[in-house]
Amino acid sequence: MTERLQQLERERVDIQELMGALDRIILSYEPDYRASALPQTGRLDRSRKVKASSSEVKAAMNGVNKRQAVLEVLREIGEPISVTDWAAKFVTKLSIPNDPENLSVIAHRLSAVLTQLTTAGRVRQSGQFDGRKVLWEVAA
Repeated sequence: MTERLQQLERERVDIQELMGALDRIILSYEPDYRASALPQTGRLDRSRKVKASSSEVKAAMNGVNKRQAVLEVLREIGEPISVTDWAAKFVTKLSIPNDPENLSVIAHRLSAVLTQLTTAGRVRQSGQFDGRKVLWEVAA
């Protein structure tokens, strides 16, 4: 029975880690999401950090014409660029900390803008880098 209890404890820890990861992913898409109620040491601190980072990015992007900003960065670079690289350039323009949470929030917002610009025929995908990252460029 002791062995079974140890196995259950390992499973519980694994499930809590998965729930924490899922909470962080959902928070990157939904800043107002409430993290799961499962107790986990340190999880709430990370969730608050993502939420604070998200509000920092939101405040910095307030009043920024995102479509224009995307096109400006793409024109300045002059070559196809990945969403991640674009987010890093934009973080510098916004003068906010270049940390993974900020980059994730900006990249997520950028993806929506790129979809709009693709539909409008202003940008296009120009292949892939490392077989995973899509590269983007100005269409015209």
